[in-house]
Amino acid sequence: MTAGAGRPTGSPARSAWALIGLSVVGLGIAAYLTSVHFANVPLACSATGVVDCTRVLTSRYSVLPGTAVPITVPGMLWFLVSLGLAVAQVRQPARRALRRLHLAWAALGTLTVLYLVGVELLALHTICLWCSGVHLLVVATLLTTVYRATMPSPPAAAVPRRS
Repeated sequence: MTAGAGRPTGSPARSAWALIGLSVVGLGIAAYLTSVHFANVPLACSATGVVDCTRVLTSRYSVLPGTAVPITVPGMLWFLVSLGLAVAQVRQPARRALRRLHLAWAALGTLTVLYLVGVELLALHTICLWCSGVHLLVVATLLTTVYRATMPSPPAAAVPRRS
């Protein structure tokens, strides 16, 4: 069955669940990178050539300025907020404000990703595959939230009348 502009009726729910999945995977990667930072153990990634995760994740850009806090910590927080927004949309699918808020959050994350990709390519001349995975998840979140923002809201649950 289709509704509206040829979109399946289940799309709002499926896309909200997709946002949950993107957030969980992103949270997992950010948690892994954070644990590697604090445990000071080698990464499961190339450390030579154009792909050099160690170089990226030990550079001065890998921590919040003036601290020893890795940028993966704000990354985890970003994915936690994204997860919370997605769960709220599953529970309250008719609330367009949640969709717009999630879209704004995803846009902020994408701006951060653009900065970080610029750092990798222009300042460090190398890339990190783990970081690229996180970047792709953030961009996928943006694309999904744009898609969701253009969808009509499902009707609010009918409130039963008292007799």
